Amino acid sequence: MVPKIYKFAFLFLLLSKTPVSAEIIWGPTIEKSGGEYLFETGNKYPNLSGIRGGSRISFPRTFPLFGIQGIITKDRWEVSGVFKTTGWHQKSGEARDEDFFLGSISTENTTNIATREWSYRDSATVYAGSRNFADGKGKSTVSENRAEFYGRYYFQSANPNYWADGSGFFLSAGVRYSYFKYLFYDVNQFVESNPVFYGPIGIGLSFSNDLWEFFGGGGYRYSAGDFYLDLSLMPSFGRIKTRDFHVQRSINFFSENYGLGWASKAEIGYKMGPSWLSYLRVNHRRFFSEGRFTSQGGLTSEDIASNLVSGFKSHINIKDYSIEIGVLNKLDWDQKPENSEKVTPKTEE
Repeated sequence: MVPKIYKFAFLFLLLSKTPVSAEIIWGPTIEKSGGEYLFETGNKYPNLSGIRGGSRISFPRTFPLFGIQGIITKDRWEVSGVFKTTGWHQKSGEARDEDFFLGSISTENTTNIATREWSYRDSATVYAGSRNFADGKGKSTVSENRAEFYGRYYFQSANPNYWADGSGFFLSAGVRYSYFKYLFYDVNQFVESNPVFYGPIGIGLSFSNDLWEFFGGGGYRYSAGDFYLDLSLMPSFGRIKTRDFHVQRSINFFSENYGLGWASKAEIGYKMGPSWLSYLRVNHRRFFSEGRFTSQGGLTSEDIASNLVSGFKSHINIKDYSIEIGVLNKLDWDQKPENSEKVTPKTEE
C-alpha cells in the first residue's frame, strides 16, 4: 500500500520540473489537523447467538503534516498536486476500544448522507443508547502519507494566477489517496466479568487504512491588491480498506467500505511580491462509509468460529479539520543571468 504514495510523489516532482509555457508555482506547507475517526460494527436485533450488541474503535485525528505542493496554470486552467506526510509516528491523543450491548431503546443511524431524501447527519457515531461491557482507553500514534491532485477551470474575471486581480467562480475535480496507520498502546481495560477486571494490558491493536477519495465541486476566488480569498466546496465518493489487528486476541479484521462525504476550504493569502505569497487555509473534511469486514485468526473458539462467517457489517466515519499555512513561489523560466548574451569573437583579416 505505501509504495503507491511514492509513485504520486515522483509524478508530482516530474510535473514541477517540466519546462512548459504555462506558469509553474511551488512551495512548502505545514498543516495541523484535528477531529475523530470511528470504526463501528453491531446489530440492534439479536444475531444467531441471541446477542444484540457491537463494538466501536475511536481514534483522534490530532497531528501535524508536512508537505510540498506544485501548481501549473495556463489561460483559465489550473492543475495542482500536493504530497503530505507526518514523517514518522506522531502522537495523536487518547484512543478508545469499546464493546457494548444494545437494547430496545437503542438507535442505529447508518445513513449520514441520504441522497434521495436530501438529508444530512453530521455525527460520526452510528449507535446510541448502548451499555459497555468492555472498555479500553489508551494512547495512540499515527503515521500518514497523503497525495492529492486537483484541476480547476475559472469563469468571469477570476484568474488562476494568484498575483492577478479578478473575481469569479470555478469548477473543480480531484482525487486524494492516503495511507495511515494507528497504534493503540498503554491500554487500561475494563471488562464486566466475574470478577470484574480492570487493569493495564499493554498494546491493544494496530489499525491500517488505505483510502481513495474522488471529489467534484466548485468555489469562488476574489483577488485584489495584495490579498486574495479562495472558497471551495466539493462533495466526494470514496473507498477505504482497513486491517485491524488485535494483539491480545491474535486476530485480524479486514474491512472494505464505500461512502460519501465532502471537503471544504477557506483560504486567505497575502502577496509579498511579484513572485512570492503566503497563505492561511482552513480545511474541513467528512467521510461516511458502510461495508463489511471478515476475521482471520484468533485464540478463542468464538474468534475461530467467526472466520467461517462471510462477513459482518462495518461503518467507518471520519470527521476532521485542519489549519494550514504555507508559501508559494512563481518560477520565472525566462529569467536570464546578467551578461549572458553571447559575444561573437572578431576574426582577423
